[in-house]
Amino acid sequence: MEVVKFVVDETPYACWDWELKRKNLKFLEGIDADYFRYVAEANVANLGGANRHRAALSLRLAYSQGLETLFALLCSMVQAPQCAIGWMLVYRNDELQKVVQKITSGYTVFSRIKEGPVTWALLAKYVHSCLSHPSEKTAWIQEGFGRLWGRFAGEFTNPKTVQEYNSAKHGLRTSLGGFSLAFGLEESPGVPVHRDKLQSLGGSDFGTSYFAVERMVDDERLNFRPRSCSRNWNPEQLAEGLVLLSMSVNNVISFLRITNGMSAPSCKFLNPSNSDAFDFGHHRSVGVTDFNVDAVIRQSDIQPCTREEVIDSYALTREGSS
Repeated sequence: MEVVKFVVDETPYACWDWELKRKNLKFLEGIDADYFRYVAEANVANLGGANRHRAALSLRLAYSQGLETLFALLCSMVQAPQCAIGWMLVYRNDELQKVVQKITSGYTVFSRIKEGPVTWALLAKYVHSCLSHPSEKTAWIQEGFGRLWGRFAGEFTNPKTVQEYNSAKHGLRTSLGGFSLAFGLEESPGVPVHRDKLQSLGGSDFGTSYFAVERMVDDERLNFRPRSCSRNWNPEQLAEGLVLLSMSVNNVISFLRITNGMSAPSCKFLNPSNSDAFDFGHHRSVGVTDFNVDAVIRQSDIQPCTREEVIDSYALTREGSS
């Protein structure tokens, strides 16, 4: 019987099986890293048509899914390189977020990597340690992926990114389309500033509007309000990022397969044609990316409900119906 002991963030697990090594390799081989490239290519072609906003949302969803896939694989590599299957079967999103934040912030994490501290640069160096390129090319590939993964980590742990992703994937709770924002100084109180005198902060035709939970009482989940939020993004930038996510996921899988006994020549590694590609999207800025305006509600404006009051309200409903 095989067993691998590991932690997810700080929670201990022991994964058992008669054929754990074989199943682990089968699991890794089953992950289709090229899916993210396919989504990019399939939807970019539709960004100018009648379904352009649906195509853009497909890119947005795949991008966030790609981020989660990449960081789940990277964090399993840190904490359970011999048992990615076990780590990825039991992790929770909040635990994954914590590990990513710790690595980004330089905090200590439970790690099977002997060298430390664990950073995105270090992980990129490890993943791309089997390349057969000249040393100069290997160096910019390692440095580029490390820089890229640090950028991806910032996006993955951004609360607004998480809110938007959850709203879109759970029940399609998003309205499609971006927004533009401009400000101007009133010359006369109450008289709108003429459009020509407004200072633009940017905008986009593509994005989402959605409602997010805002707590009405600190450290308490029961009382909340839905707050209106909007986000802008450039779908072509997302498509560029998806190609790099596809490469990243592929390379981490290849490294984990080699770690678990596969020969290096049988595992492919991908990289962009030049180092500038790692800094994708800077020429596609939409300016303002996040915006929310809603009525101000303070805790003093409400009489917070208790759990008992909520449960008792169902009893009143039953009594009324009888």
